Amino acid sequence: MSQPVALYNALIRRGIDDRALYRRALIQVREPGLRVLLEENAQTLDALIADLQQQVLDQGARAADHGTMMGAARGWFLDVTVSRAGDAHRDTAWVRCLARCECALLDCFERHAGAAANDDSARVLRRQLCRLHRIHLDMHCLAGTTHGSC
Repeated sequence: MSQPVALYNALIRRGIDDRALYRRALIQVREPGLRVLLEENAQTLDALIADLQQQVLDQGARAADHGTMMGAARGWFLDVTVSRAGDAHRDTAWVRCLARCECALLDCFERHAGAAANDDSARVLRRQLCRLHRIHLDMHCLAGTTHGSC
């Protein structure tokens, strides 16, 4: 497997993990406006995942189509933890959790875009970074944090 394919598949799995968290949060949050924003962010992750999967397919390889075991475990843990936060704090707890997870995904993309072995890989990853930066701003504005607090 080529380096870009392995990299793309690793990023696809991380994206799928984060998208699953957004879907879990959508079920539990109460604020309708927050639901709309979370749905938009999940759709952005859908597009990011689909684009990376297409990059892998274009190289004649098999694209990742599921998340990681660690991501599934993290999702279950957050589901239990946030549901214990109580109705009054559930939305805030999900926003903070999603902001942290999103920050880790953004950091991963930024590191790999900077270290990409070829120009095509760097270009593909930079295009995805634009999408992730929008999610980053959304979530950190909601969480009341600044860009540097990842």
